[in-house]
Amino acid sequence: MFKILLILIFLTSNILYSQTKIVSNITNKSKISYELRHPAHDVIGTSNQLQVKIELDVQTNKIVNAIAQVKVNTFNSGNSNRDSHAMELIEALKYPYTKFRSTKIVDNGDSLIIYGDLTFHGITKNITIYGKKYLLNNIMKIDGKFAISLDAFNVERPKLLFVPSEEYLRFEFYCEFQLN
Repeated sequence: MFKILLILIFLTSNILYSQTKIVSNITNKSKISYELRHPAHDVIGTSNQLQVKIELDVQTNKIVNAIAQVKVNTFNSGNSNRDSHAMELIEALKYPYTKFRSTKIVDNGDSLIIYGDLTFHGITKNITIYGKKYLLNNIMKIDGKFAISLDAFNVERPKLLFVPSEEYLRFEFYCEFQLN
């Protein structure tokens, strides 16, 4: 009987100390931008409609898991013709969302390495995101960077004067989360 009681106490204490909660980003304080480089000029497009959910260890404030998505037609480069052409190239009607799901997160307090699967243009590839995490007054702020190959996702590279853009599309993001 005593052994059973000890086992129950042990199991209960582990459950209490390993609690997590799901936290959604504050959408109007979050954004994601891409940079596309071309010999003639660089293009930056931004979406303020990034949706992120993190699973947070409530004891340590470490991120355990993350998912994110953005509707591709919400990116704005400041040129509607260019944006329309980009939506054609990535087949936005067929693939309206880009989605990410973490597979492993290394959370070292203020630095993050997030491994996961990115689904873009109907194709899923492993990517690595490097980020920073800041915690101030129950607000967690996260920013990060990653790059993807347009060729790897079977996206035709935009051309200007018959010259294609660089292969890599670079992304930067910023998110805020209210923790309480």
